[in-house]
Amino acid sequence: DHILMRIFVDSFQKHRFRPLFEVIVERARHRGLAGATVLRGLEGFGMSGVILKDRRWALANDHELVIEIVDSRKKIDAFLAEIEPMLRNVIITTERARVLMYRRSEEKGGTQ
Repeated sequence: DHILMRIFVDSFQKHRFRPLFEVIVERARHRGLAGATVLRGLEGFGMSGVILKDRRWALANDHELVIEIVDSRKKIDAFLAEIEPMLRNVIITTERARVLMYRRSEEKGGTQ
């Protein structure tokens, strides 16, 4: 039973002077979770209601980011308990995930 957890954060959010999304992904890797990906939203809004979008003329753009992490429910729950103290003004969703892996074998000399 795998879980997909999504953490919606603001690109400017920090944890001890580092981008929050980087800290979360680094900790997920350190804890041996199956996978983590950060996706940048082109436009959106969160709890504040402020629309965040790419503005070419701006010196700094604030984006909504989605951190997706996949693993077993037990590992996701333990990880969430670990990172909870650093989370402020975020939205977290979880859903069951069916994990399929496709691996392509390398062809050697025309044979498989």
